[in-house]
Amino acid sequence: MTLAAHQFTVTDGAGNVVSGAHIEVRSEIPGQPLAAVYSDRAGTTGLGNPFDTDADGFVRFFVVGGAYQIRAYTGASVAPTFEAPLQRYVGIGLAQESDIAASGHSEREVTAAGDVTVSNSDADVILIRKSVGAATTVSLPDPSTATRSVRVVDRKYDAATNNITITSAGTSKTIMGGTSYVIDSNGGSITLTPLADGTGWV
Repeated sequence: MTLAAHQFTVTDGAGNVVSGAHIEVRSEIPGQPLAAVYSDRAGTTGLGNPFDTDADGFVRFFVVGGAYQIRAYTGASVAPTFEAPLQRYVGIGLAQESDIAASGHSEREVTAAGDVTVSNSDADVILIRKSVGAATTVSLPDPSTATRSVRVVDRKYDAATNNITITSAGTSKTIMGGTSYVIDSNGGSITLTPLADGTGWV
């Protein structure tokens, strides 16, 4: 596992650093559950959640890429003696929130349970945003019949837990040279284009 880093310094309204402030990191998904945070990029040493800033008010942590809610406070959680403004929708990592709406592109948002089949007449962008978290298989059309690219996006931002596996219709057709491609980072996405010889998607 390779994680994304995020760092900042907590200050009060006068610009003074706040040492020992408690940092609470929650995933920006329904229910805002506490996120698994680590002190190293490999994700071998957990920090606990909340965790504290150092003597200089500085904090650095590692987490799976995605959107997060970050709270900094001192004292008790329910009655803090100091609380910095709540940070919402903080994008961490390369994938972040994958805002993809572009002029001239059509989108289809999938919220229903079950696997997803993409047709040649489907939307340009397939947004996976199921109402209940679950792994998903997305089947693209046979590349020998396809004429345009398709983008698949984790719009629920939970693909690290609920992987999105992309496959292709047709006999022995490949996805990025293999039998399938897996989106396994929160907010991850991939654009796939049919090969001219019809053998697969890249």
